[in-house]
Amino acid sequence: QNLRPEIPRCCPSQLAAVMKKCWDANPDKRPTMEEVVPMLEAIDTSKGGGMIPEGEFQGCLCFRFSKGP
Repeated sequence: QNLRPEIPRCCPSQLAAVMKKCWDANPDKRPTMEEVVPMLEAIDTSKGGGMIPEGEFQGCLCFRFSKGP
């Protein structure tokens, strides 16, 4: 059904790009783990990664609250 989870706004933009590549509808276009690891290692998260607008809270609350039992 080509469904994908929503990417939280606090997710660094470079990480979101890697996720989207891994979710390509065509499995042949998805990167291998050997390609994914260097992509992840290259992500600069020192300043929030780019998705949180300047002046807003820089911490990520995405995983603070559990959903479910």
